[in-house]
Amino acid sequence: MSSDGPNSAAPAAARDHIATLMDAMRAVLALIDDVEAVRVENRQLKEALEARSVIERAKGMLMARRGCDEATAFQLLVTLARKEQRKVRAIAADFADDAGAHPLT
Repeated sequence: MSSDGPNSAAPAAARDHIATLMDAMRAVLALIDDVEAVRVENRQLKEALEARSVIERAKGMLMARRGCDEATAFQLLVTLARKEQRKVRAIAADFADDAGAHPLT
């Protein structure tokens, strides 16, 4: 029996179809990974923007209370963050939430 008969085309076509489906699945999985990466980046950017807003608010409160410039206000936040081994945004949030009732003022 020859392998060139009419039945040999079916397995070859099936293999081609399976290969095409596998390529499509790989592409879909790659897109899912890309979407997840964009979601993570989006969340990180939102957090950074929120942190910046809190830091800016705390700097403004310090500038008003201490009569200092923006760089000095930020340096005060950084110094306290290092002293307390916390993130600047956490110090700024505490300061802003307490309406400036903090040792920095």
